[in-house]
Amino acid sequence: GSYYVRVENNDGNAGRSANAIITASTAPVWSTAAGSLGTIAGNFSGTVATVAATSDSAITYSEVSSPAVLIGSGSGQANCALNSSTGAITTTDFGGSSTAATLYTFTLRATDAEGQTADRVFTLQSSFGLTNSGQFGD
Repeated sequence: GSYYVRVENNDGNAGRSANAIITASTAPVWSTAAGSLGTIAGNFSGTVATVAATSDSAITYSEVSSPAVLIGSGSGQANCALNSSTGAITTTDFGGSSTAATLYTFTLRATDAEGQTADRVFTLQSSFGLTNSGQFGD
């Protein structure tokens, strides 16, 4: 909400601001639970997951991990993109050049139009080939 400021002196005189000069709003609140966003096949292409937060104004999403883990294609990076408006996490080659199962841990930030933020830690697991599979002998 928007608020006017009123100042009152000890002698009873008072004055009020001509405009609403104080604005109060709620900070973003994550609706996507912290932790695992799932297990994704290595080299997958498409939408990996979508994260969401709510606020009383528009929200933008960003990765604040240092170094970046989700976004980027170097060693130890998941090779994903984060849509700053929708929270969609997409990839054209999940895990990039990695051929080993990897747990990617990263921090995302939701920022509202007033600059208020909320951070949350998520994980994505990559998988390659069959796990816990049976074998046949000769």
